[in-house]
Amino acid sequence: MKSFKYSILTMLVLFSASSCKKYIDVNTNPNAPVTADASALLPPIQAGMARGVWYDSRYIGQYAQVWGSATANNVWDEEGYLPASDSNGEMWRTVYFSLGQNITLLWQDAIPKKKWDYVAVGYALRAWGWQTGGDLYDHMIVKEAFDPTRLTFDYDDGSVVYAEVVKDCQLALNYMNLAIKTDNQTISPTLAKGDYMYYGDRSKWIKFIYAILAQNALHQSNKATFNADNVKKYADSSFVNNADNASVECRGSQSGDSNFWGPTRSNLGSFRQSDFIVRLLDGRIFTGSATPDYTLDPRIKQIISASKDGVYRGVIGTNGDPNATDANTSVPNLFNDAAVTTSPSSAPKSQRYIYNDDSRGVLMTYGEVQFFKAEALFKKGDLSGAYAAYINGINASLDFVSNPPQATSLTGAKQAISPAAIAAYMSGPCVKQSAGTLTLADIMQQKFISLYVWGSLEAWADERRYNYDTNIFQGFSKPGTLYPDNAGKQVYVVRPRYNSEYIWNVPALKSFGALDPDYHTKKPWFILP
Repeated sequence: MKSFKYSILTMLVLFSASSCKKYIDVNTNPNAPVTADASALLPPIQAGMARGVWYDSRYIGQYAQVWGSATANNVWDEEGYLPASDSNGEMWRTVYFSLGQNITLLWQDAIPKKKWDYVAVGYALRAWGWQTGGDLYDHMIVKEAFDPTRLTFDYDDGSVVYAEVVKDCQLALNYMNLAIKTDNQTISPTLAKGDYMYYGDRSKWIKFIYAILAQNALHQSNKATFNADNVKKYADSSFVNNADNASVECRGSQSGDSNFWGPTRSNLGSFRQSDFIVRLLDGRIFTGSATPDYTLDPRIKQIISASKDGVYRGVIGTNGDPNATDANTSVPNLFNDAAVTTSPSSAPKSQRYIYNDDSRGVLMTYGEVQFFKAEALFKKGDLSGAYAAYINGINASLDFVSNPPQATSLTGAKQAISPAAIAAYMSGPCVKQSAGTLTLADIMQQKFISLYVWGSLEAWADERRYNYDTNIFQGFSKPGTLYPDNAGKQVYVVRPRYNSEYIWNVPALKSFGALDPDYHTKKPWFILP
């Protein structure tokens, strides 16, 4: 517990001098601790959400072929894992530690004082944690999760995890509506004290809750009970533009409060953009041409990088960067485009896309939700509705890349992409011009672009739902070499966190096969029929 306490105190984002002082002041007498104020607990909880996504995206991004290692035969490019390691276990820590009992403590302050919006936010963040964790791990500890009398815990399957998401979302909506009914405020000064996502805007929190419900409903697309109309209903109650996007503030003043993808932290140094994303952006996949065209998609200069010779290249599967020793043709870091926009680390706030030190930690976006809706309606057969949402999703992605969220701004005003360039792309060959020509591959691959860097977890969920179908994900290449324990099968689930589960909770793991060498190839509940 002592080490955990200090990890919370040193959480990587959000703390200004005033908020740090506020957190320290909750225990004015070290010999007689008092209950922490909800406004002091919420910032590190939100910081933990961004941290969980950031840390595990490094590995999940390799599974999804968002990027790959610069060196060949990396274990994650092989769709494997590192035994006896917590690598790719950060989201587990997020659900049970960063959120965990801290949300319970938040409620202990909020409920007696009738801070209903804090109660609502606690349930919303629990729902987000179950949804994100359930998609990665499948089996999770839900019913016994926060029972302080237990030392070991029994697991629940994915159906229980998914049901918990819906239950917590409904509670979140109930409490947020109660808060609004109580004081008739849309923006709450009380909630704003601790809220570094939406700064007390209750209406945006409600939209975020509906976005979680839309994701939960969409991810069950393979089941007989799938209801496309529910996805549409939730999406229509969710984000209406990029100003509603869910993201966490980063200050960028030093490494501890900087964006994970920025130059100061330099966490992308060992990764290289995938051939998949390069061919999506240079038009080869959408147009069927063998010749790349860098003038088609204006996002290309913002989100990926060209080599010194001006050519955009990416790694394929387990090959690494075959040109790594050639300074002219090697694939550079994403935030350090050698040919176009070299990024000086001494001026981090002049960077591009979300590679700034003070870029926000993005969790969900309007464009993503529109692609939820487009896919659901396409599967239903409502092609006109699907097409409208598809167009909305692409426009939202272009706007997001042009005006990325930064510091305290949920959406920026950089206008890195001109309106003329956006219009040209929307009328060009990479975007279908009618509902009758739209395909599922168009929807899913435009969504893949929109998720680039920040949304690797969702990209992997999509690929698994379609069993890595290269008719849909036309740029995905099955690794030439799979991890030996896979027995020739592709990866479908992440193992629970090693140091909490494989050390202390082995009998529970054994009950559902998590000790099997190929456990990570088992298909999770949410993608099964």
